[in-house]
Amino acid sequence: MRRFVTAAALLVVLAAARIAAQQSPAGEWRVQFATPLGQHMVIMTLNQSGSKLTGHVTDEYGEYPLEGRFEDKQVTAAWSVYDDGKMLEITLKGTLEGNVINGVAKLGDAGEGPLVARRIGEAGEVRRR
Repeated sequence: MRRFVTAAALLVVLAAARIAAQQSPAGEWRVQFATPLGQHMVIMTLNQSGSKLTGHVTDEYGEYPLEGRFEDKQVTAAWSVYDDGKMLEITLKGTLEGNVINGVAKLGDAGEGPLVARRIGEAGEVRRR
């Protein structure tokens, strides 16, 4: 009986750890968002340490470092791009549900629009492009 209880407890702990890992935003994401400036698509790589997020965003113009936070399923990430002689800060805010983040992207003072990000790779994976 003791072995059964120990085995059952171990299964519960492993299942909880797997669910917690799936709720992490760490990994690679295809992010699509619309703003008054048009449709945009980037690949976002997130690393997580506690509630702090770091990583980078890649698009056809280059790669940009990002910083952010993850708390209570809420993902916030920000990066800057050079646009028309000045820096433009892009901020993503959304809710993580499994392998999808739904929310809003804000492009400095240019406006904001809806976004959806879908996980395309797990943390630590290296994808060839």
